[in-house]
Amino acid sequence: MCVPLKGWTGIEVSNGVLFPQALQIMTGLFVHTLGVLWTYLLVTQILAFQKVYLPVAVLSGFPFWAAAFFLLSGIFTVLFERRRSRSLMTCSIVLNVLSACSAVIGLLLLCLEFLIFGLAKKSVWPHVSTGFL
Repeated sequence: MCVPLKGWTGIEVSNGVLFPQALQIMTGLFVHTLGVLWTYLLVTQILAFQKVYLPVAVLSGFPFWAAAFFLLSGIFTVLFERRRSRSLMTCSIVLNVLSACSAVIGLLLLCLEFLIFGLAKKSVWPHVSTGFL
């Protein structure tokens, strides 16, 4: 049963966890899983396509440190909602700011990746992989 909290714009789920914090935690898990997939593709691309393409996002480690920021900000915000304290509030705010900054950095890395891909003269693995179809 979803009921709105008094003085809060979030929606409370039946077990007491707020929806935005659960969304932050799920985003962190999704970004981490995407990073594991990208790392797997980076390692196995030489065997599959005989080409080497080095994605900027994986080389910077973005999926792993951004996932940590998303997970920690969601966890600390849930903890702050359960036990109100000044230290939890400070940690929650700092981690939310860091996760917002990492989201902006992720968008910039994605734009850089598209730019590098568009300017590439040689064939990279997405072109080779569509040739198999």
